[in-house]
Amino acid sequence: MRILPNVVLEERLRSVVQQISPGIDAAVVQVRPCQEKQYGDFQCTGVMAVAKQCRQNPRMLAELVVQRLDVSDLCEKVDVAGPGFINFRLKPEVIEELLRGAARGEHLFYHVTPNRRTIVIDFSSPNVAKRMHVGHIRSTIIGDCLARLYRLLGHRVITDNHIGDWGTQFGMLILGWKRFLDPQALERSPLDELERLYKHVNDLAANDPAVLAEARAELVKLQQGDPENLAVWQKMRNLSQHEFDTIYARLGVRFDHTLGESFYNPMLGGVVEDLIKKGIATESEGAIVVFFPGDPELEKYPAIVRKSDGGFNYMTTDLATLKYRVETWDPDDIVYVTDARQQLHFKQLFAIFRRWYPEVRVRLHHVWFGTILGPDGKPFKTRSGEAVRLSDLLDEAEERAMAIVQEKNPDLPEEEKRRVARVVGIGAVKYADLMQNRLSDYCF
Repeated sequence: MRILPNVVLEERLRSVVQQISPGIDAAVVQVRPCQEKQYGDFQCTGVMAVAKQCRQNPRMLAELVVQRLDVSDLCEKVDVAGPGFINFRLKPEVIEELLRGAARGEHLFYHVTPNRRTIVIDFSSPNVAKRMHVGHIRSTIIGDCLARLYRLLGHRVITDNHIGDWGTQFGMLILGWKRFLDPQALERSPLDELERLYKHVNDLAANDPAVLAEARAELVKLQQGDPENLAVWQKMRNLSQHEFDTIYARLGVRFDHTLGESFYNPMLGGVVEDLIKKGIATESEGAIVVFFPGDPELEKYPAIVRKSDGGFNYMTTDLATLKYRVETWDPDDIVYVTDARQQLHFKQLFAIFRRWYPEVRVRLHHVWFGTILGPDGKPFKTRSGEAVRLSDLLDEAEERAMAIVQEKNPDLPEEEKRRVARVVGIGAVKYADLMQNRLSDYCF
């Protein structure tokens, strides 16, 4: 396997830094492409961070590192610039060999890792009986990019779409299905009809306690395994999954598994009992709660794992999900891709799991991102009708691309025009999202 020059430079730099400053974490010493090509091909700024740790003059440390660094086989010139930048210019023959390797099919910009890891990535996660909207695009696209990159680098990647297919909303949906369903509307546009049913029953329940009680009764029947309600729920799930799959196919996104919340429902009671048995969870005002004493970040925010009415919540489900993933796939890493508003939830989740299974060495990552905001500067709402549907956004992107193709290449065959419009339009949507700072909110 060919090792790329920047990787070799990085390894040699770290070795020299550790010789000069033993005990220093040399991981901050990284070699990246130069932003300004007049300074060279690659650049290292990490020596300045090392100097800060050692309380040394950064430029003097950088010059000392360069004096001891031998990269004459790769570079024709190594410079120290500014406060301690180290710039590398590759020899022409090294670049020529890289190009020969590219001609043989060796990639210029990455190398396959020899340390193959198993990585589970949880992303997208739409809710059953709701249309996917613009707010879903960040998790879907960022998660898919991570999966593609990890696979490209040789890791074993398992993608899991943890859809929202269980919960209190199904009481209202099932009641609406039984009393107000329009079969023709369901045939024409299933998710439009399901959203209409939910909104209608929700509005009725807000003004009529009897309707709310009926919806709760339908939910209890579903939770107890009533055949009729289970059949209705499964129909809703199937209709929703068909809609989701259509969107994912357009985006070129695929999942290895779609294990929704319902999959873990039978496990929730056992999770809570085990947490109680191990002294991690305790009763508080009728609920079962996990406290975080001594944790300055979490001690003010206890996590409920069973509500006072005996019901479970997202935390319980996510704990069961995490346990299942560890036991089933034995991953080295589990990555969750969600928006920034869930940061506290995942900090609690990871902290509880570490206490629950301290011997498990899986690395847990929350890759969070800023929210897509509406024109009013607030996050898109999902059932209010204000959200832009993701399918409509993709349609418009392809239509705009098609207009450009028609203008620039009117003689192309119609099928080829549509293909180009699809590739360009969908690609533009992905690029428009990925070009944003991942951690920042932005208005759509």
